[in-house]
Amino acid sequence: MQSAYLTVKDPQGERQVPLDGGMLTIGRNFTNLLVIEETMASRFHCVIEQLPDGFRLRDLDSRNGTMVNGKPCKQCPLANGDVVTIGKTELKLIVPNQKSQTGVPPRQVVDEVVAELAHLVNDEEEDESVTVADEKIEPANEFEKALRERAESLADRPFGERDIVLINTRGKVAHERGARDVGEAVTLLRLMMLICFRSRATDMHVEPKMDDVQIRVRVDGALVDVIRISKELGTKLLSAVKVLADIDIAHRNIVQEGHFSARVPQKKDKVMSERRVDYRVSFAPAMHGQKLVARVLDTANAPLHIDDLQLPALARQFIRRTSEQETGMILVCGPTGSGKTTTLYAILRDIDVAQRNVVTIEDPVEIQLEGVTQIPVNDAQGNSFSALLRSVLRQDPDVILIGEIRDAETARVGVQAGMTGHLVLSTVHSRDTVSGIFRLLDLAVEPYVVASGLHVVVAQRLVRQLCSHCKTAKAPTPQQSKRLAAHGFKDVKQIYQPKGCKKCLGTGHLGRRGIFEVLNTNSSVRDAVLKNPSVQECRKYLNADNFIPMALSAYQLVAEGEACIEEIEKIISETG
Repeated sequence: MQSAYLTVKDPQGERQVPLDGGMLTIGRNFTNLLVIEETMASRFHCVIEQLPDGFRLRDLDSRNGTMVNGKPCKQCPLANGDVVTIGKTELKLIVPNQKSQTGVPPRQVVDEVVAELAHLVNDEEEDESVTVADEKIEPANEFEKALRERAESLADRPFGERDIVLINTRGKVAHERGARDVGEAVTLLRLMMLICFRSRATDMHVEPKMDDVQIRVRVDGALVDVIRISKELGTKLLSAVKVLADIDIAHRNIVQEGHFSARVPQKKDKVMSERRVDYRVSFAPAMHGQKLVARVLDTANAPLHIDDLQLPALARQFIRRTSEQETGMILVCGPTGSGKTTTLYAILRDIDVAQRNVVTIEDPVEIQLEGVTQIPVNDAQGNSFSALLRSVLRQDPDVILIGEIRDAETARVGVQAGMTGHLVLSTVHSRDTVSGIFRLLDLAVEPYVVASGLHVVVAQRLVRQLCSHCKTAKAPTPQQSKRLAAHGFKDVKQIYQPKGCKKCLGTGHLGRRGIFEVLNTNSSVRDAVLKNPSVQECRKYLNADNFIPMALSAYQLVAEGEACIEEIEKIISETG
């Protein structure tokens, strides 16, 4: 039995396009199922969809409109022989006499999502004083119902999912605030984004399994299961993200990357405004389909200034004094995900960018800073850290942020810049402050350069804080009391441990904070570096005037009931 089809006539010739019971998207963008090289066509121009009783055309707010049988049409039924005209391109619907039995082929899942997200609207001014957070919304399916219940159980609820404005990679609003009837794929995506907002999640994982699709979020450094959805709905969700990120939906067995963003309401000083949140997405082929990981780049969950870092008073003094100098280097150490870049950004925000030329070299640029020149690394184009650093030094910089010291040349040029009239901020992978110094020496930086250029070294880790809604008290064991007393916390009668509740997604933890080790390189430390000592010999020159050990601030959190001792001891054992 022959299916319905379109005959397409354009200046290049004539061809046939089958209508297989799904939905045909038409436009200049390569993600459409029917791509037309027509100057009068929009990127997402129109859709032809099959209904139980026939076919229907929907114009997607195209620039030049769509004609059906010579008349403008926004939405109208199509019959056998009808002609759709877009500029000089003609599409004629042919429906054979035999009526086809149309099911729901897998391709239709993708087609529906493309049509949902293709309807771009104008970015108009909105009333920022009202949100729809408390509006009651009836769920369309069991997955949506479960996600709504999960979102409502979380403590932080400043807005609802319809307050989330979706913006595609080209900066166009794909779904405006308060939009209804957006389809189940967009609704699911918004609900997952809402859960990420309310739980302060940093990543969202969507991983197809054999029979379903698992969705997890990374909260306070740990992955938490949120829901398992059907394979069909999972395909729609992945396609929705791909369309927002302008990623080709036709390819499913390759690595694909992109980005999109969102705007959400924000109340500050009793005034409603909006903040932008960026999402960096990565698709990778897995056993049962593509896996999606979306990184949430939300500044609302990060400390913005030096005082927000909750540093010990002396450490804050060391860092602030150096950041106000014209020369010197602040080096932040720690493993991946320990918050090094966040600390550097907090220092940068306290620098007067109106009076100083601040330039950053990053891989990649994750958060845009106003008044700062930010340069992304691109090794494929020859723009490595070292090459960009040499170029930046000719741009009359006052402050230079180097995202990471990876090689000998970047280390040498960066530390030398800290000696020759520039303030340099950078990071390195090392366990603690002393190891950070020796990492520079291992990268063949001369000891006298390290001794002269390096002013402050910070080592840090992130510790999960206990959920204040469900944490439970217990008496410390004799061994735990001994360790607390060794760090100056005597007579601690009770400590706390996690339990788990709905407000913390059952983890027992709610939020993270940094713990820091800070070394101010005074004259004794500089003399030690010049002698090229071992790590143990260098530690002999540390004292209370220039060194704050990480264990001190870590066990202070335990004594104050902010963190559990097991969490602290994992980190302290890592740092030795």
